Amino acid sequence: MARFDVHLMASGDLALDCQSDQLEYLASRFTVPLVPESETASRIAPLHPTFEVRGERLIMATHLAGAVPVRALGTAIASLKTHEYEIQRALDTLTGY
Repeated sequence: MARFDVHLMASGDLALDCQSDQLEYLASRFTVPLVPESETASRIAPLHPTFEVRGERLIMATHLAGAVPVRALGTAIASLKTHEYEIQRALDTLTGY
């Protein structure tokens, strides 16, 4: 499990792991849902960056971020590590950093 990995949850939803790898010993991970662009009516560009995962355009639903138990995270299917800047900007926009 690594920061910025995309996990396929048992529900079929996708979650982006945004927690520092230095906190891997915790029983939960800070995640952000990734939702299909087609299911999103409106977005705020800095808060909701768009990524392509397995050929599908997905929006980072930063406003829905939260902790999930590690056991709830499914298999990592992709990494968005190369998009670290956009992801961190979205998190900073949410928290007012």
